[in-house]
Amino acid sequence: MHLIEDVLEYKLLKLDNFTFSVFNLLIVLLIFLAIKGITYSFDELLKKRLEKKGIVNLDEGRGKSISQIFRYIVYILGVFITVKSLGINIDLILGVFAALGLGVGFALQDVFKDLISGIIILFEGNVEVGNILEVDGIVGTVKEINLRTSLIKTRDGIYIVVPNNRVVNEKVINWSTHARLTRFNIEVGVAYGSDVELVKTLLIQAANEHQMVSEKPFPVVFFNNFGDSSLEFQLNFWVTETWQIYSIKSDLRFVIDRLFRENNIKIPFPQRDVHLIQH
Repeated sequence: MHLIEDVLEYKLLKLDNFTFSVFNLLIVLLIFLAIKGITYSFDELLKKRLEKKGIVNLDEGRGKSISQIFRYIVYILGVFITVKSLGINIDLILGVFAALGLGVGFALQDVFKDLISGIIILFEGNVEVGNILEVDGIVGTVKEINLRTSLIKTRDGIYIVVPNNRVVNEKVINWSTHARLTRFNIEVGVAYGSDVELVKTLLIQAANEHQMVSEKPFPVVFFNNFGDSSLEFQLNFWVTETWQIYSIKSDLRFVIDRLFRENNIKIPFPQRDVHLIQH
């Protein structure tokens, strides 16, 4: 019995006003294991609740955000409990952080902005894991939302780390809204003298032939303008698979080109007349 007590009281680290013994090490390990167990149990419980309700992918992303918030709260509480159990003066630590904050506050302004923005993103839920975002013309899927940064995977399979401050404060397009359908368009010009009613019919036919284009709302064609060298049309259509939109647009252009060729509809190219004056 005395041997066990001696082992537990064995000092691994000794400073002026602080000692770290084997017993303290066991306490830290127990708190760490408790934190891991609590967060794991919460994740599993949340996962089962989502599966039980048959939640869609959008809500799964929301569930991951909730799990992340809970994880950070548990970690913070765990740190405070650990510090308290070791007999460290919390007020002293807070004073040190306050002093450091004054010293490096200006240098870490962007970091603090990102941290606050990360908390805003997690609590508001406007951007969630699995959403498709467009940032500076780059489209990608949100893979992770951390406190300071978000991880986005592009169509090329490249992972981009985006500071949360940019997601909150800059113009970011979220293609994964709560609406199931998203509208896109393709613009095409035809030669003057073409049968415009036939052009409209062929464009709608091209959209209807693609299995990923929604039938409701049905595709719509607009006669946009009389251009310099062509009659300008716009095909509007709705899709659910927004991540596949580039492939869908490419397929539609192939079909439009084929239908136009079959029906003798010409797609003109810009022409310029050059007049030579001979002296």
